[in-house]
Amino acid sequence: MINVLHTLLLFMLSLMLLWANSSFAHQQKAAETTILMSKDLTRVEVSHRFYIHDTEHAVQHLFDKHADILDSTTTQQKFADYVADQFSAKTLNDNALNLENVGYEVEGKFFWVYQEARLPTKVRGLKVFNGSLRELWPTQINMVNVEGNGSVRTMYFNEGKTWLTVEF
Repeated sequence: MINVLHTLLLFMLSLMLLWANSSFAHQQKAAETTILMSKDLTRVEVSHRFYIHDTEHAVQHLFDKHADILDSTTTQQKFADYVADQFSAKTLNDNALNLENVGYEVEGKFFWVYQEARLPTKVRGLKVFNGSLRELWPTQINMVNVEGNGSVRTMYFNEGKTWLTVEF
């Protein structure tokens, strides 16, 4: 009888741990941005990817408690504009890239924001700022990958980091 109770107790404890683990499955706030350089190094395409779960909470804090990222194109546009305002890039000589907003979309569990810019000739690197959602959540991590000119370079914006540099 004691073995049966012991086994039942262990089973119940295991179920509770599984439930607790799944309820905290997406607690880390994170977003990913890709800066894709054209082969001739004359243009960059920037893609920002956010979890829908994060954006649902964010728009209610940023705009109003009834904001709806899934069904409101107004909220989607406002969030895309917010992301564009929170992201900047410039050359190593501090010449700002003129990032043009080219769209956004909801795709599965992600919200995407797209930008592009022309690169000055002979660019040797970039200085990047990515502040999206960091004022809401101090633990927010914004990862930026730079691709298309040699190996992929990755920058992490967290814990007060503002401008980071990548050289080619």
